Amino acid sequence: MRIIAQAADDIERTLQAVDATSNSGIWAGPAGDRFRDDWALHRTAIRAALDDVRAQTQAITTKVRREEQRS
Repeated sequence: MRIIAQAADDIERTLQAVDATSNSGIWAGPAGDRFRDDWALHRTAIRAALDDVRAQTQAITTKVRREEQRS
């Protein structure tokens, strides 16, 4: 589970890096505007997937701990 959490954290940092390097103060013009529009959609999908992965990881971890306590 630790590997999954680490991967999710790495993806989170990548999202932040893309946000930081693609803002209009750094990348101006039509290409930057198109990228930011597209990125907003992709970022939303990636964020939803990350949230789901983290929730599923937490649920699995909780289930495993309960089963370990029973045995």
